[in-house]
Amino acid sequence: MDYLKYILGKIFRNPAQAARSGLKVVSEFLMDRRIGVSTFRRDFAAHASASGDSRPCQPVPYGTLAAVARHIQDHGFPLDAFVDVGCGTGRPLAYLSRLGFKRMVGIEINPDVADQARQNLRRIKPTWKRAESLEVLTEDVLAADFDFTGTIVYLANPFGKTTMLAFARRLKAQLLARPGSEILVYYALPLSDGALMETFPGAEPEPLKSIEPCHFFRLGGASISG
Repeated sequence: MDYLKYILGKIFRNPAQAARSGLKVVSEFLMDRRIGVSTFRRDFAAHASASGDSRPCQPVPYGTLAAVARHIQDHGFPLDAFVDVGCGTGRPLAYLSRLGFKRMVGIEINPDVADQARQNLRRIKPTWKRAESLEVLTEDVLAADFDFTGTIVYLANPFGKTTMLAFARRLKAQLLARPGSEILVYYALPLSDGALMETFPGAEPEPLKSIEPCHFFRLGGASISG
């Protein structure tokens, strides 16, 4: 009901923009059908988190994920492990699984949303290439026992500055513990990228050409020292 009110409000405020949004929704729906998933869930209240700045589930457009996919392929990045922090209902995991990752992990703090992600990953059609391993962890990312070194990390505004700063410091500690390792980060809707750059003064955000703002960061030795 809340989502219906949200949609009706957008239509009444700006009919032309609502029409364009409607076309985008149809396109998103068709891609969901092509993959075999249902990823349209949008929450209007954030789930409780340790830092209190968790964001609601709001999936980014497939066009943004397509830009991430192109960037990964164009640079020939290793497809060993991909982690979606705040994975929502699993849209990025499902879409990017076609690249052929060996392991893909979603971390989602909301148990109900995490369960929907698991259901979606089980529904991926045989015609859509799957990763070798797909799993979803129901945890607060700051409490998760997970080593992010050597992975591609994807975020879509899952939390605010406080958690981002703590998360960035955790990534830094893991990189310092494994000299020579890297973490590649794609940050869609990068509202708290300042916290990431505060921890990694040498990190230069590379904007991707995508529907929604999305920055790429290469974290490693040079980015730590500045």
